[in-house]
Amino acid sequence: MTPAQGLDASARIGPPEALDTEIVDAGLTALLGAYPPPHIMAFDEAGLGIPVPAEVPVSPGHIIAGASTALELCVPADLPAVIEAWTRARVRRFAQVTVHLRRDPNRDVMLYLIDARSHFGVYLGIFVGAEGPFQADAQKPALFRPRACSLERDETSIVRAMDSAVTQVLGWTEAELVGIATIGITHPDDKALGIARWMEMLSRPGFEQRLILRLRHRDGQYIWFEVTNRNLLADPAHRRVLTALVDVSDKMEAVEALRASEQLLRQLTEALPLGIAQIDADQRIVYRNERLVEILGAPDARTLGEQFERIARNDQAALVDALDAVLHCGAPTELELAVNHSAGVLRCSLSIRAVKAMSGTVTSAILCVTDVTERVRLRAELERRAHFDTLTGCHNRASIIEVLETALRHSEQTEKGIAVVFVDLDRFKEINDRFGHAAGDELLRLTGERLLSSVRAGDIVGRLGGDEFLIVCPDVATPAVALDIAHRIDVSLARSAPLGAGSIAPGSSIGVAWADRAVACDAIVAIADQAMYESKRAGRGPVLALP
Repeated sequence: MTPAQGLDASARIGPPEALDTEIVDAGLTALLGAYPPPHIMAFDEAGLGIPVPAEVPVSPGHIIAGASTALELCVPADLPAVIEAWTRARVRRFAQVTVHLRRDPNRDVMLYLIDARSHFGVYLGIFVGAEGPFQADAQKPALFRPRACSLERDETSIVRAMDSAVTQVLGWTEAELVGIATIGITHPDDKALGIARWMEMLSRPGFEQRLILRLRHRDGQYIWFEVTNRNLLADPAHRRVLTALVDVSDKMEAVEALRASEQLLRQLTEALPLGIAQIDADQRIVYRNERLVEILGAPDARTLGEQFERIARNDQAALVDALDAVLHCGAPTELELAVNHSAGVLRCSLSIRAVKAMSGTVTSAILCVTDVTERVRLRAELERRAHFDTLTGCHNRASIIEVLETALRHSEQTEKGIAVVFVDLDRFKEINDRFGHAAGDELLRLTGERLLSSVRAGDIVGRLGGDEFLIVCPDVATPAVALDIAHRIDVSLARSAPLGAGSIAPGSSIGVAWADRAVACDAIVAIADQAMYESKRAGRGPVLALP
């Protein structure tokens, strides 16, 4: 049975009721006489491993030696259950729990914890069900490896005394370490720091100093330590520097991993085509990449306000509001800004995201700036193409009809008149057939140009298709004003058109419809169209028609 398939911690712990002495003694006797013989280790009252007394009837091959606690023999998932069982054994003198050994995690082993002090002066841990030779691992798991020790050194940094934990932590025996200066086992890169801090500490009697450096283990590897030196050289009771060493390798590994991650992140941000910046809660710049400076300028800016000093005045309020939403509420924000650049006005997309502490408080923000000038230009071009005729520059058919519908609604609401001018080129087919389509296209382009220049400000010119054009003229007070607009158009189009084959005056037929009351879009266009045909038949200037 695997650990995952076993009972949970509370179910695996033995019965909660207190046991009397006879029951405990009977259980102990039965376990010690069991076959095959169990493996046994001894504990003191704190649960730490101690030698098994000679009085315990167990063969040397079944004594567990070298383990400082039963916890280091079991898989991590079983530790809470073992601790709870030990607590019960301390109170009730007997407890049992199913465990899984680190060396054989798929096997169920029963651990009995018995208060045998009345017989042998110790607590016993009896493992039943473990197969093969049973010894504590030579390499203890990191969870149980000693991490602290202490030294006594003289003013020259020579070790004069050490506690037994030094050997467990650094591997050096007392005979090997006492009498040498610790500079000899200090990492080469840390020696200058160690010497400088040592001299500082010596100059200040009673001073306690902390630093982090690497010391060489007996096996050759270097270990990170937090070193605390206390200068008691002037104290007659000591006349030593007391040095406490705490293994901080795990912490430094985490710091190094974080540093490596930050370095990778910075390399990635420098490779991105985006401007990246981090600001703190006071909008001071914590980090920015080179691309941000390329887009926004201000390479020496220390605050976000200085970095964004080139943004258009009309966009400044939007930026302030966006930052307030992110830094105070944590709300993600997207906006588009105009930036004044040496190459012209840039359109930039700005994305802002909050960075929060575990408490949920916003501590900083990340900004991503993208130059979208070309994208905006293409978008505008696509929108223009969706509404305008590419050849003449006038509105296309769908767009001019939409403009007319809007103008008619406005006219109805304001009770102002509206005029619609329908234009048809008279000799366009003849010119197209005689001089070719290039000449015809040039004539249409020139016609659009002349129409746009001859109408009033606010009048809209559209190309319905072929050689037909429609002009929407809002706010036309009287039919006479409408007819005057049409006459100006007629004069403009009557001028000779310089084409490749020479100058040609194509002529045009123009119909005008005017209304000062509600009228349908299709109806007023049809009226102007009919007036245009009357102009063409009569061979004279613009013809006005009323609904």
